[in-house]
Amino acid sequence: MPRHAAPVETGTETVYNKNMNSRDLAQKTKNARIKKIETIGDYDVWLVDGEYVRKEINENFVEYDDHYGHRFIPRNELWIDEETNPDERRFFINHMFVEIGLLQNGESYDDAAREADREEEQRRTIELKEQNLLPLKKRPRELLNRIRTKMLPQYSGSVSVWLVRGRLVRDFFLVEYAEGGHDKVYTFIPKNEIWIDEVLSAKEVGFIVLHELHERRLMAGGKTYRAAHKIATLVEDYYRDHPKELDDRIQKEIASP
Repeated sequence: MPRHAAPVETGTETVYNKNMNSRDLAQKTKNARIKKIETIGDYDVWLVDGEYVRKEINENFVEYDDHYGHRFIPRNELWIDEETNPDERRFFINHMFVEIGLLQNGESYDDAAREADREEEQRRTIELKEQNLLPLKKRPRELLNRIRTKMLPQYSGSVSVWLVRGRLVRDFFLVEYAEGGHDKVYTFIPKNEIWIDEVLSAKEVGFIVLHELHERRLMAGGKTYRAAHKIATLVEDYYRDHPKELDDRIQKEIASP
């Protein structure tokens, strides 16, 4: 899903946030933190347990974010999911600071996010040039073979589910790509495929597969991405709370037309 898949206007996040009082939220925020990796100016940068955040606080926390993106993150903290590629974290930190600076100067959230995306794309392109990887853009078959690492037969039917190198997807196609995606949203994903970032833990993969399968089926039936994403998020939420039912639901999704 795109990292900015969920709107952040007042009142929208309550669709995804778990119901809890301020004391519970404070405790869960504390539980989510794993390690403070650095302090930059007034901000502490924390590695957090993204799986815990998605189960206990909000399913739409993916990769990294700050208070402007998710109100439950304290104002002076930047959160990065521990299930991210360590080599990409410098991109994420810079991205957040660009967004924060623009927002504090009065830019809209959407405009700030777009500008942060552009700067991140530029930084990634410079690194690809330094590593002599940019020519892969002209060799799409080779690039695809590098991106896809393993098909997951237990989740595949008429739609193939692949583990992919998310770093390469963000480097070459979309910096906002996070966790998973499918061909109904992303034109760079081949027809009838779902891609899941390989950095996710085995425990997390099933929930993301369910989300993408359900969202894709709804979009194939005519729903917009925004509507399908909202419904898929609520479905994912239910099965995070009822994990013993997950495998059966995935198999029903696979068998659905």
